[in-house]
Amino acid sequence: MQPYQQTLHTETGILTATPPFDFFKSLDFLSMFYPMHGEQEVTATSLTKAILIDGRCIAFRVQAADNGQESQIRYTLFAEEPPDDKTRQAVLERISFFLSLNDDLKPFYAIAQQDANFASIINRLYGLHHIKFLTLCEIACWSVLTQHRAIAVARKMKDALVEHYGGKITVEGRVYRAFPELERLARVSPEEFEALVKNQRCAQYLSEVTKTLDVIGEDFLRKAPYDEAEQALLKIKGIGSWSAAFILLRGLGRMERLLFSAKPMRDAIVRVYGPEFQQEVLAHTYGPYIGYWSFYLRTND
Repeated sequence: MQPYQQTLHTETGILTATPPFDFFKSLDFLSMFYPMHGEQEVTATSLTKAILIDGRCIAFRVQAADNGQESQIRYTLFAEEPPDDKTRQAVLERISFFLSLNDDLKPFYAIAQQDANFASIINRLYGLHHIKFLTLCEIACWSVLTQHRAIAVARKMKDALVEHYGGKITVEGRVYRAFPELERLARVSPEEFEALVKNQRCAQYLSEVTKTLDVIGEDFLRKAPYDEAEQALLKIKGIGSWSAAFILLRGLGRMERLLFSAKPMRDAIVRVYGPEFQQEVLAHTYGPYIGYWSFYLRTND
C-alpha cells in the first residue's frame, strides 16, 4: 500500500527587489551558510524553506522570475490549508526582510567604488543583498548556542530545539523544518531547555533571552535608536557585546554599527587592507553602510 500523500495548497506570486539585485548571488551565499544547512534546499535556481507563523508551518520557494526582470523573484507558498490574508502577508514580509529585498545598495556602492582595496569585492559580489537569519528567535538562540562551544555541537543543540518545539511540512517528498517561534520558546522552562541541550548555563540563557525578547519585541529592536536597542539587548542575561552586535546586524539588518574586535572580522580586514588598517577611518568612510561593508568583506573570504 502506498503511503498517504497529503495534497498541499499552493499559491504563487512575484516579489520585487530594489535594484541592483542578483538573486543568484543570494543563492550562492545561502548554499554556504552553515547555520541553516539541512533546514532548507538550495539549488542553482531556487531556495525552499519553512517558517512558523502563528503556529502554522508554511514552506516557501523563491526562484528567479521567468519574465526577464532581474529585480523580481517568483515565490510559491505551500501550506496544509490556504493561509488567510494576515498569514500570507506575514510570510511575504518575512521573505522580503530575510532576503533584504528593499535594501538600496546604490549609496553603499558609491562609497565602496572609491575604495581601491574594496572595489574588486564590489565587482565580484555586485547585486548581493544582505541575507539575514530568518527570524529574531533563531538568531538570538544561535548566538547563545555558539557561545564557547564548537559549531557542530551548537548545531546539534539547535536541531534538538527545532525537533521538539518547531514545525515541519513535507513538500514534494522532502521534510522541511521550521525554527520555533519566540512566543513558544518564551514559555519553555530552564529545566526543559536543559533536558534538550544538556547544559545548565546554556539552558538558563535560552530561557532568559527568549522570555525577555518576547517582551521587548522585534519592532522595537528594528526601529529604536541603535544605542537604545543595543542597551536593551545587553541587559539580557546571556547577551554580551558580540551577541548584541550580531543580532542587530545579521538578524535585524541594523547596518549603522560594527563590532570590529571579533577575530574573524579583524583577520578579514587585514587580508584586504593590511595590518596597518585604521578602524576609525573605515567606520567614518562607510558610515551607515559599515554593516554592508562587513557583510561583503566576510562573504568575500
